[in-house]
Amino acid sequence: MIDRAIHQVMPEACDVQRAETLAGTLRLLSQHHFDVALLDRSLPDVVGNSGLQSIQNMAPDLPVVFLTAYKSENAALEAIEQGAQDYLFKDKIDGPAIKRAIQFAIIRKHFESTLQMQANFDPLTGLANRMSFEGRLEMALERMKRREGSIGVLFLDLNRFKPVNDTYGHAMGDRLLVEIGSRIKSCLRPYDAAARFGGDEFAVLIEDIAAPEQCAGIARKMINAIEQPFASSGIDLKVGVSIGVAICGAPLTCGREELIRRADAAMYAAKAMPESACRFWDGSSPVASQALKFETRDKIGLISPMSSGLARHP
Repeated sequence: MIDRAIHQVMPEACDVQRAETLAGTLRLLSQHHFDVALLDRSLPDVVGNSGLQSIQNMAPDLPVVFLTAYKSENAALEAIEQGAQDYLFKDKIDGPAIKRAIQFAIIRKHFESTLQMQANFDPLTGLANRMSFEGRLEMALERMKRREGSIGVLFLDLNRFKPVNDTYGHAMGDRLLVEIGSRIKSCLRPYDAAARFGGDEFAVLIEDIAAPEQCAGIARKMINAIEQPFASSGIDLKVGVSIGVAICGAPLTCGREELIRRADAAMYAAKAMPESACRFWDGSSPVASQALKFETRDKIGLISPMSSGLARHP
């Protein structure tokens, strides 16, 4: 019935594929891209809104039109509250109704995605914003309560960035920030999180750390990548970066705010160095009392203890 109604009003515009179970639906989603899903609540392997939730997990950008019987309008409204874009009564489906529902669902999903991007991502670099990063960090800390492992937070602040804005203008500075964001992401695994906190400050979350040296290697890669010259409009620019690292392992010893504060303090200690550097918080003072510095020549040297006076209150 649905297939006939769709082809009645959109004979050349669509290709309809059907699955009779949620498992079959998920297999299709893993193999093909679709523009919209029409989800029947009465699939045999679905309980409540589990089908909607499974589709959202598999294809978060896919609009969903919920199909239900007329007497189950409350269930349809509940599905809307949980993320479906529209609903149709199965016993009242016709061509115009299904065309309207599909078109509206696609438009609404696009609008929701735009709002989500604005709420969670930095509009300049496309990286996560501070609010999104802190939410991701909170979830990572919650996972640590249930399993072993460590996570690391890296704070990055660019060196010699202000003269770029002052000399060449903010448009040039923005292009540089976009390139820096891209270089940071290129040094990370796909499931690591990178964020722009504002201005020329960035943050990175590394999960499932086997040893502190893993964060050290990532910091080294980022320093080498960021220090590569940036060319734009016939101008060659070069900036450095100061990186602070704080690591938290199971059992949980600090919360989200404390872990961020430690990474921030370690970054300001690195900022006191004349060149790009990375400092690790070691828990004994407001700044890392022992740290590693990475030079562009790939040499690693141990730095002597530092004064706690280098830190600032975040």
